[in-house]
Amino acid sequence: MIKTELPVIFIKNHEIFPYSEAKIEFSDTNFKKTISLGESVYDNCIFVIHQKSDDNLENLNTINIGVIAKIKLKIDMPNGNMRVTLRGLKRAMIADIKEDDGLYEANVSVINQEEIDPIEEIAMSRSVYKSLDKYIKETDTNVFDSVKDIHDISKLTDIVANLLPLEHNRKVKYLKEVSSVKRIRMLLDDIEYEMSILELEKQIDIKVNKKLEDSQKEFYLKEKLNAIKEELNDGLEEIDILEQKVKDLKAPKGIKKRLEVEIARYKSCNSNSPEVGIIRNYIDILLNLPWEKSSPENFDLEKIKAVLDKNHYGLEETKTRILEHIMVKHHTSSEKVPVLCLVGPPGVGKTSIATSIAEALNLKCVKISVGGVNDEAEIIGHRRTYVGAAPGKIMSSIGKIGVNNPVFIIDEVDKMTKDIKGDPASALLEVLDKGQNNRFVDHFIDEEFDLSKVMFILTANYIDSIPRELKDRMEIIEVGSYTEYEKIKIAKQHIIPMLLKEYKFKSENINLTSKTITNIIRYYTHESGVRELERQLEKIFRKYVVNSIDDKKSIDPNRNLEAFLGVHKYQINQNTRNNKGVVTGLSYTPYGGDIVKVEVISYPGDGNIKVTGQVGDVMEESIKVAFDYIKGNYKNFNLDIDEIRHNDFHIHIPSNAIKKDGPSGGITITTALLSYLKNVIITNNISMSGEITLTGKILKVGGIKEKLIAAINNNIDVIYMPLANRLEIEKLEYIYKNKLEINYIDNYQELYDILLL
Repeated sequence: MIKTELPVIFIKNHEIFPYSEAKIEFSDTNFKKTISLGESVYDNCIFVIHQKSDDNLENLNTINIGVIAKIKLKIDMPNGNMRVTLRGLKRAMIADIKEDDGLYEANVSVINQEEIDPIEEIAMSRSVYKSLDKYIKETDTNVFDSVKDIHDISKLTDIVANLLPLEHNRKVKYLKEVSSVKRIRMLLDDIEYEMSILELEKQIDIKVNKKLEDSQKEFYLKEKLNAIKEELNDGLEEIDILEQKVKDLKAPKGIKKRLEVEIARYKSCNSNSPEVGIIRNYIDILLNLPWEKSSPENFDLEKIKAVLDKNHYGLEETKTRILEHIMVKHHTSSEKVPVLCLVGPPGVGKTSIATSIAEALNLKCVKISVGGVNDEAEIIGHRRTYVGAAPGKIMSSIGKIGVNNPVFIIDEVDKMTKDIKGDPASALLEVLDKGQNNRFVDHFIDEEFDLSKVMFILTANYIDSIPRELKDRMEIIEVGSYTEYEKIKIAKQHIIPMLLKEYKFKSENINLTSKTITNIIRYYTHESGVRELERQLEKIFRKYVVNSIDDKKSIDPNRNLEAFLGVHKYQINQNTRNNKGVVTGLSYTPYGGDIVKVEVISYPGDGNIKVTGQVGDVMEESIKVAFDYIKGNYKNFNLDIDEIRHNDFHIHIPSNAIKKDGPSGGITITTALLSYLKNVIITNNISMSGEITLTGKILKVGGIKEKLIAAINNNIDVIYMPLANRLEIEKLEYIYKNKLEINYIDNYQELYDILLL
């Protein structure tokens, strides 16, 4: 017994007639759910609504007829699709239809077959058979053998209409026509129409054969195509449209001439040739590129400042340098747009700053990622001689965005790789170089395109990993870590208002204090940006929603943060007490600044060094330099050289799971060795950072802002830094003022005299 309430599927490219079967392959998740629902709940039945090519789900009220179908077979394909065999049963009328989370159900009633005079029914069926006999003779087909003994005109029309080579929209008209008499008339008209087409094809073949000579056999298909176009005046409309698009296209003369040549090739090419699709695709790509289409730019300084300040708290130096670039370009009216590269740890807002620049300038924005790209063809395209050739990421993105002056973000530029497939960094040179990107040639497009109006903004995590050839083309802007104060402000001004809106709460529902946010930052996040902070705040909001739905007693996160976020993930005060041979250093990590404990012990041996703790090559060299510096100056340090010669020294840097590298630990390692040899304890409220040479010279280091923040967060009072970093450090006084005592040293002997003498 077929139920009156059935799940509904909508199909556009197939037809399921009563008394016939059809195989359909679905990829849509909702279609799969509907099929499974019909199979498990509705006795393998579903209701099929056929749509015309221009129908959509917004005009459901105009659809009132469908077909009840039986699920005969369902197969889950390896590609994730579902293949279903459906058998049409009866037409039915929709009483009402409802939708729930993308699934549709309808109350339907089967349409009773109209009563027809038996004699009239036989006469109609005979008329159909006569027409079919003529059609079968002309086409030499046997697909209509299954209808020989059918006199029920309702069944006859459905089977024959399904077998005829009719357009989809025409078959949908048959399915929506409940009157079998009207369907008979439609069927007779369509068979007659098909016969006339067959007759015309015969005439075309005769006309072509008359023109054909033995030496011209290879042109047979082309002549036939021309004859068809001449007879039916069909197909020329497409060429006319393309030619009109070329006339209307705003592009250089050379591009228009190239398009005219390609259209001529397309016109003369055999429709069955595989080259037709390639030529048409190439024409479409050239037509869709914004050769001379630009967006108007906004150079209102106040508005640009307002947008940057609205979207990003802090980062004052970064925003100032961006504003300088924008206003200098406006003042000089130069077509050469600077290439900016934002470098900084993950989560500090490099990509969002770039999108804010686009918003401030009122320009469109497009973004690609080149992380892991190892094939230069992904940048500059494939040559059209290859199968599956396509434009590179640059020109594909320009074509999609539709203007020739967007803000173009190239993400993860420090993560490009180089192998046998090519060097994508070198391929990117032509894109970024101001001297040649106004004549950029993508291998697929094979024509010059002006990229000089594009504002390229690159992002990277590590400045040292950016390919050297690219650095020369870019203005590098370092985006540093956020201070704890800045993170609190970002949480209050940006993240929490966004979450309140998303979770439909008012500020009085969840009012997190500055102390609570500080505790979240210190004990549940370990980053230089604010991504993890946002995730932790979102976790609080989710738990609050669950508690409110379950009618549980509300818990105040300001009083019991652990109830929302669990036990502490991190401990801020890890700067434990130092013994001899242990010194607290400062380091820069992808998550911001941190402290590092350098530990030294010795035991009888031959004056060798053993190093543990996931140390990189550069830091290992710093250890050798420090050790040799001490041995070379043992008299200045009042050391017994025999003690050094007859002992082995083990240097360990804890946190084995984290790789440590870089030269800035030089003075920390030297101090730890001397602390052990001289039996002097360096207290844990003292820290340092700097590269040391064999002569004791202290060299400049990086990651200053992050290291200062790490020192403050770990209760360090005094730090020693290279004299070469003094100007950079003094610009950051707002961070450490009244919190740190900073001493500058130019030679290690100065530090020795203060701490170890």
